[in-house]
Order: sequence, then structure tokens, then C-alpha cells
Amino acid sequence: MGKGVTILLQARLAGKQRFELIQTEKPVPGPGEALIKVAVAGICGTDLHAFHDSHPFITLPVVPGHEFSGVVEALGNGVPEGRLAPGDKVCVEPSLVCGQCFHCREGRYNICEELKVIGCQTDGAFGEYIAVPWEKVIPLDDKMPFEDAAMLEPLAVAVHAVKKGLTSAGKRVLVIGGGVIGLLLAQAAKAAGAVVAVADILEYRLQVARTLGIPHTIHTATRSLKDAIHAIHPDGMDIIYECVGLPSTVRQSVEIARKGSRIVIVGVVNDDVLLPVNLIQDRELELIGDLMYTKEDFADALALVNSNKVQLQPLKTKAFTIDKVQQAFEYLDDNKDKAFKVFITIASE
Repeated sequence: MGKGVTILLQARLAGKQRFELIQTEKPVPGPGEALIKVAVAGICGTDLHAFHDSHPFITLPVVPGHEFSGVVEALGNGVPEGRLAPGDKVCVEPSLVCGQCFHCREGRYNICEELKVIGCQTDGAFGEYIAVPWEKVIPLDDKMPFEDAAMLEPLAVAVHAVKKGLTSAGKRVLVIGGGVIGLLLAQAAKAAGAVVAVADILEYRLQVARTLGIPHTIHTATRSLKDAIHAIHPDGMDIIYECVGLPSTVRQSVEIARKGSRIVIVGVVNDDVLLPVNLIQDRELELIGDLMYTKEDFADALALVNSNKVQLQPLKTKAFTIDKVQQAFEYLDDNKDKAFKVFITIASE
């Protein structure tokens, strides 16, 4: 490393369940880039899959961190004047796209043929600084806490899923899985006017769902999901969101769906799923995949938080400093039953 170069700390997932703290040079923002001093990065289910080297689209080693917030440190050449300024509090839409493929040309860049996600296919924000395309940077009010700002990314996932499911006022919605994404999605669906039920095998998650104002909860460890749905809505659910990512819950979504309903797959499924296609055909079910967001979804997520239609505080569990990143992932692994959002703190407020 050259003379006068600033040396920074970075947490790299070097192999299965093994982080290493490395030293790296402070990045210099290139043309069209913004240099972000990272404050907080969240750990999500995708990161936990990567920790176990079980994510189908992440190859180790990698520096994780796609849910993050911070402050603009510097701007490269070519950033339009007035769009960003050093000192701005920001979060980042972490999708890197080609802008040229069919999907990008059609406005669906979130499924770009060359899609890469910061912290998944490229190194992410588990480090003191990161340079990103300025178009991906979202300025925020100075009063928004960094942890809330980092949670706009998973909330944008939920917002996009609600739109994919065509959720609207009066629709009857079932969310299978009361983790972070499931409970954010349930709140976003409720904000859209839907009547929402959350199902989970863990009573603690359902307690939190009730705290968040979700009107119906189903403890599937003690009650048949099909029977519980019938008791809530005898005509069944209009939309089912699968937020677990297990073959068994994907199949269950099809088995319990009433005729003409819509199923949105939000959870990341690692294994092949044997589906009763005869039910999909006979019931005219719509089975929809859901990947990720656009910048508009971030704007809508921010509006939901600012209007208090989505609560984030009950989903915050614990924060670790970056030098404790290994312990943070082990803690999340050991406390799946009760942990929701765990953060890596990189810079203080």
C-alpha cells in the first residue's frame, strides 16, 4: 500500500461460518460515484445463508453488507450538481444493473440480466467506506436514525412484494413467516388497506406481530393453518405471501390456496420444490416470483416510516461493532427463535 494511503478495517466472509478482519485502502470515488462513510449495516437472511455458504447466488469469499446507511464523504467527477453533497445522511439501493438489457430498457431493472447486488455479488458495506454509483444513493432527513435508514432496504423488499401481489384495500392477505421481511410485509399490506393474517410456528414472533397491529395471527405449531384460515375468512385468502423459503412452506402455500388466488414467493428457496401442479392448474392459481425493488419502492418505504404506518423499533434486536462480526452472526444463528434485526455498527452517530 502506497505512502499516505489511509488503511481501513473491513470484515470479509472468507469461508463457511468464518469471518476475517482485513485491512484495505480507503476507496476513491470514481466518475459518477459517491463515497459513503458507513455508519450501520444490517444482517438479513441472505447474509445468514451466505454465512453457511448455502445461498444459491453468492460465492465466497465476499464482504457482505447490502442493508446500510451512512454519510456522503466525497463525490467523484460527473455527479450532477445539487443531487448529493458531502455530509448528507443516506441509504443505498444496492442493485448494480447494466441499463442495456431487455428488462432494464422496459423499466424492470430489478431483474436485470446482469444484476449484481452490493454485498452479495460484489463487496459490500461491512467496512468503513464504500464507493457506489451516485444514482443508487438516497438522501434522508438528518433526524432519521442510522438503524432506521438501514432498514429501508428490507422494507423496500416488502413494499415491492405488496405491489407484485396486487394488494389493495379489502384484500385478504396471509403472510407465512413472521421474520423481519414477513412482519414488514404484513405492515405494508395493512397500510395498503388489506386485512392481514400472519402465520408462524413461533409464538414469540406472533406476539410481535400483534404489537405491530396485525389483526390475525396463526400459531401453526398448535393449529392447522387451513382450519385457522377458514375460521378467519370462510372464503379463503386472496393473496398468500411465502416468506420462509422452505420447500414445505412453498408447497403448503399451494395446498391451502383457494381457487383464483395469488401466491407470491418472497423467501429464498435453496432446494427444489415438489409442487402439486394439478392444484395450480385446477384452481387457476397465480404463482409469482418476487426478487427485489426499484428506487420507487425505497421512496414508498420511506413514506411508510415517516407516516408511522410501519413500525421499525419492535424489530430491532441487537447491535455489534464491526470487530465483533463473527459473534454477531453466531448470535443470530443461536437465537433464531427470538432475534429479528441485528446490526453491525461501523461508525457512531
